[in-house]
Amino acid sequence: MRSIASRLGRGALVVGAAAAVTAAGLSPAYAAGPATTVSPSTGVDPAGQDLAVEGTGFNPAAAGGNAIYVAFGPKTADYATNAGVFQVSKWIHKGAAPSAGQGPMNDDGTFSTVLPGVKAKYKDAEGNDIDCLVTQCYVITIAAHGSTDRSQDTFTPVTFTGGENPGGGDPGEGGENPGGGGGSSEQQTITAKINKTGALTLSVAGNNVALTDAAPGGHATGALNKATVTDARGTNAGWSLVGQLGDLTSAAGGAIPAANMAWAPNAAVVNDGSGGAVTAGPAVSGLDVARTLAASAGGASGGVFEAGAGLDLGVPAGAVPGDYTGTLTLTLS
Repeated sequence: MRSIASRLGRGALVVGAAAAVTAAGLSPAYAAGPATTVSPSTGVDPAGQDLAVEGTGFNPAAAGGNAIYVAFGPKTADYATNAGVFQVSKWIHKGAAPSAGQGPMNDDGTFSTVLPGVKAKYKDAEGNDIDCLVTQCYVITIAAHGSTDRSQDTFTPVTFTGGENPGGGDPGEGGENPGGGGGSSEQQTITAKINKTGALTLSVAGNNVALTDAAPGGHATGALNKATVTDARGTNAGWSLVGQLGDLTSAAGGAIPAANMAWAPNAAVVNDGSGGAVTAGPAVSGLDVARTLAASAGGASGGVFEAGAGLDLGVPAGAVPGDYTGTLTLTLS
C-alpha cells in the first residue's frame, strides 16, 4: 500500500516530519477552522471536468509547515495514509509555485486551486475500479506528508450527472466535514397542528344488493357492498361494525327468515400511514341477530378501513316464488 508521502507530491514532494500545531499558535485568520468550497460540486460532467477549489481557515504551519494536500476520491478508512485511492491531488503550501502538482497557500490560510479533469470513473493505484456514480466521492483536504493532525481534514461531496444520490460513502458522514469545512447544510423544523375535529364514520358503496336467482330449496348468493370505516377521532379507542338482517318478504306474502342468511366477512386496512389494524368477523349463519362484520381493537383503530362479506341465502323448499326483499342494517360503534 502506498503512503500519502510517496504518492501525493510526486515530483515536488519534500518529506518532512509531522508536527502537532496547537490552538494557541493559531492566528485569528484560521483559528475558526478550515472550510472548503468546490465549484461545481453537483451536476459534474462524468466524462471529466475541472473543479475549482477555494479554501479558508487552513493553517499554513500544519504538518511542520508542509500544510495540506487537496485530493479527489472516496473517503476510505485509510484516506489519510493511502494516496493511491485518489484520482488527482495537489500539494498546497506556502511559497509553492503554481504547477500541475502544487499550489500556494496564503499567510491567512486561504488558497485557490483547480483539480483538472475530474472524472466519475477511474482506477486507483492498485487497479481497482472507483465509480463515483455509485460511491460518494469528495474533494478532501489532508494535512500533508503523512501527518497525524486531522484538524485540516475537510470533505466536500461532489456528485456527477447520472449519479446525483450515490451510496457507499462512510456511514454517518453523508458529506459532513469533521474538520469544520467542506459543504454546508441547513435544517428546517416542520410543525403541523392536528385539530381534534375528526369523527368515527361509516359509508357504503351502494344501498342495493341483488342475489342470484334460486329455486326453492336452493341458495341465492351475492356480496355485500363495500363498507368504509374512517376513524379520525385521534383516540385509538377501538370500534366495531355489526350487521343484522330482517326477514325477507315478497309481495305475494312469502317470507324467508333472516336466520337463513349466512355471510363470510372480509376486511382490510386502507394504507394511509395511520398504522391501524382491522379484523374481519367470523363466517356465520343466521343474521337474525347482530353479527360482527369487522372490528379494530383499542390502540390500533385509527385510520381508514374497508369491510365486505360474501352472502349465501338458503331458500326454504316451500318458499313461494317471487321477489323477496329484506333490510340489512350496519351499525358502527
